Amino acid sequence: MITQIWKYRLREQGIEIPMDAKVLSVQLQDDIPHIWAMVNPHRERELRNFVIIGTGQSFDDTNMKYIGTYQHNPFVWHLFEIVK
Repeated sequence: MITQIWKYRLREQGIEIPMDAKVLSVQLQDDIPHIWAMVNPHRERELRNFVIIGTGQSFDDTNMKYIGTYQHNPFVWHLFEIVK
């Protein structure tokens, strides 16, 4: 199987990413939040949705998978993927 690591800028409207991609990390690059994912570049694309939650905010974690935490001074943010 062909595998590559691709970078995606986080967007509120979702990200088109190859099916079955595994999100590896969330970090800031050039002061902009990005995710890195291990993908098979030949797979069909699917829309995946993410939510960014600030420390101390209340939220319903139903159907959400924790991805990671990053700091964007002065705030700390937590990224979740909305799962079906």
